[in-house]
Amino acid sequence: MSEVISADFTTREDAGISRRRVVAGVAWSLPVIVAAVAAPAAAASGVSVTAGLVGAGSPVTYLPSGGTGGGTNRNGTGPTALQLQNKGGAVNSPITGTINIAPVGTVGAGAGVQSMTPAALASSSYSTTHAYSGSFTYTAGVASGQTLNIPIQLQYESVNPSPKKGVVLSYTLTITVTLPDATTQALTAGLTVTF
Repeated sequence: MSEVISADFTTREDAGISRRRVVAGVAWSLPVIVAAVAAPAAAASGVSVTAGLVGAGSPVTYLPSGGTGGGTNRNGTGPTALQLQNKGGAVNSPITGTINIAPVGTVGAGAGVQSMTPAALASSSYSTTHAYSGSFTYTAGVASGQTLNIPIQLQYESVNPSPKKGVVLSYTLTITVTLPDATTQALTAGLTVTF
């Protein structure tokens, strides 16, 4: 009887399947199964922050990019704040983002962001076509259940010559917010500046 069993195993090994290969296959597949099971748990504990723009289309004041002075502010429309609404656990890692403002048509001056306090602005610049780009970082954290509004102070590009008085220029604002778990949310709004 032992010869029959041995012959049976020998035949299976010759066919390419052995106990050793089965055990090795199971050992290699276990990390994959564990990683697949762990992924939903990590996603469930992820960041749950929703970003939005407050007051899109509201009347706002644009400050000059070259500094302030009597009679230099301009009126226009745009959002008043970036809103972060936390529906999950506390967020204590930085929230970052990019800001892009593209002119609608040909314009003689650009529109930009002057401040987003308490977020820090960086890398702000205007292109030769008066498009604006910049980035921001917010590090103060967002408590669980908190809705935070970060005020946006808009500016217009100081150029010489300035657009004619009374000319209304239009732009498209895009803010892309990157959360600590590397997810992104893109927000858009229209802007106008009356020179």
